Amino acid sequence: MRFEHTAYNVAEPVAQVKWYVENLAMNILRENLTAPFIHFISDAENRLTLEFYHNPSGQIPNYWDISVWTQHIAFTSSDIDADIARLEAAGGKQEGEAVHFPNGDSVVFVRDPWGLTLQLVQRSTPLF
Repeated sequence: MRFEHTAYNVAEPVAQVKWYVENLAMNILRENLTAPFIHFISDAENRLTLEFYHNPSGQIPNYWDISVWTQHIAFTSSDIDADIARLEAAGGKQEGEAVHFPNGDSVVFVRDPWGLTLQLVQRSTPLF
């Protein structure tokens, strides 16, 4: 077996996907512009695939209420401060201060305009 995707039931999948494409360099793999608006998006290397959709039969969480430490989508960053400023200018919201670990890694959380948490990670030694 191999990882395929992780999915999020959201209120506005079309708008949210557009924001991820414009601000996080994600690519649309598949899109459906009719209910339930299923969209699959991936990073440039196709290592991370996210599904956004709107299905009122399932709970749509209030992502603002979910702790950043409970659930987040992590993206690498080579300049956390610049990325925070860029995402905030696009409607994101920084959540707390950057955390710097003894091994040289730094992380910070930014919520997308719908409250879903993104973690920006600047690693001293990349995972991949």
